Amino acid sequence: MLTHDELGERIRRQRCSLGLTQGQLAERAGVSKETVGRLEQAVGAPTLDTVFKVARALGRTGSALLATCASDEVFALVGGLPEREQEIACVMLRALSAHVSTR
Repeated sequence: MLTHDELGERIRRQRCSLGLTQGQLAERAGVSKETVGRLEQAVGAPTLDTVFKVARALGRTGSALLATCASDEVFALVGGLPEREQEIACVMLRALSAHVSTR
């Protein structure tokens, strides 16, 4: 299970890689700067709605941001795709996983 600390670190890392300040991310996501700060610092329990808003503002799907089983490399590769292609990549990975587990 993804911890609040891990989620906060993913958000911070992605925000920084995009060259955004917490304020800029907050504006894009339609949340307060304080909310972004609390997410990154793992303070409190965010709602899924908030997490998904921030994920979209980072150019990711909520599912990709919350995924716990993906390695950092897969996370980076899938996360760099447009949202529709992220969904397709997830379907393909599920199919591959199902194929491998039946062998």
